[in-house]
Amino acid sequence: MKVSILTYHWEDNYGATMQAYATYRAIKELGHSPEFIDLRLPYNPSLKSRLVFGLKRMRFNSFRKKYFKNLTSKTYWSVEELRNNPPESDCYLVGSDQTWNPQIGKKLLPAFFLTFGDDNVKRVSYATSIGLNKWEVSPYISNEEIKESLKKFDRILLREDSAIKIAKDFFEADAVQVIDPVLLFPKYSELTGDIKPSNEIITYKLINDEGFYEMAGEMAKKMNLPIRSIGSVRKPSGYRASYPEKVEDWIKRFAEASYVVTDSFHGTVFSLLYHTPFVIYIGNPSRATRIVSLLTQLGLEERVLSKQNTQEEFEKMIVKPIDWNDVDSKLSVLRKKSMTELKYALS
Repeated sequence: MKVSILTYHWEDNYGATMQAYATYRAIKELGHSPEFIDLRLPYNPSLKSRLVFGLKRMRFNSFRKKYFKNLTSKTYWSVEELRNNPPESDCYLVGSDQTWNPQIGKKLLPAFFLTFGDDNVKRVSYATSIGLNKWEVSPYISNEEIKESLKKFDRILLREDSAIKIAKDFFEADAVQVIDPVLLFPKYSELTGDIKPSNEIITYKLINDEGFYEMAGEMAKKMNLPIRSIGSVRKPSGYRASYPEKVEDWIKRFAEASYVVTDSFHGTVFSLLYHTPFVIYIGNPSRATRIVSLLTQLGLEERVLSKQNTQEEFEKMIVKPIDWNDVDSKLSVLRKKSMTELKYALS
């Protein structure tokens, strides 16, 4: 069956890129023929942005050129273009990532509720995330329109428990919780190659919060380890820095690190897959729904800390060991359930 995936496949973001890679891989391994619906936002960077982020875009483009070869023949730049000339397919699949987050989808949000194409085409969401504790009404698609579009879905599979509740409370849609597609596979050795311990702490920070780098720096001193910032233009004092990383090298950093400090969902995911001890530092708890939902399923929710926690609590969490056998056992159950749900949704 031809499955057309609608996701953030063209973003210069490590998590978005890897969830797209994993979704494609999972569908292909189930015996289907996946492709990406090539929907993009216009990219018109300033000269300053080209200078700062140009190399990063080149490295992401290199990864996409190698692994995202199956794209629709047409590139779409708006919801209207997609509605006027939708790709022919047996199934439209949206997800994963925060494709239903109004703050991110903005004017493309209607597309991610699959408001295009023939009604006879199968519609599925897989590990779609809203990423918010509370639903925010979008100026680009009404709640009633979303409710009507979800009635056409054959199966709705969502990533976090808060999204399940929002789907039910706001749109009267029943959904099943599944794991992020990156977690469907235990390792990514085809991308990383050999792994060698780096004996350093790495930080991967998405949102600027006071205290993050200072707290991580104090950790490094107590553990007597060097510390490296990855994925950020900023190089804090006393840190090593790697920017911009190739996608493959970014994954490898998590695999080889002695410890990870992050506020990123996919930073958490790769720490879990490669058994790297970690702590999550969140400045705004309302933005941590995806991380908390995942870690609660694994019994690790206490590893999410914020500036409300004391230094003593940080130090206690740093040395608290993780039972990786228990994590792997729980992940194995979630992985099997999620693959079964995806297989059923595409049957």
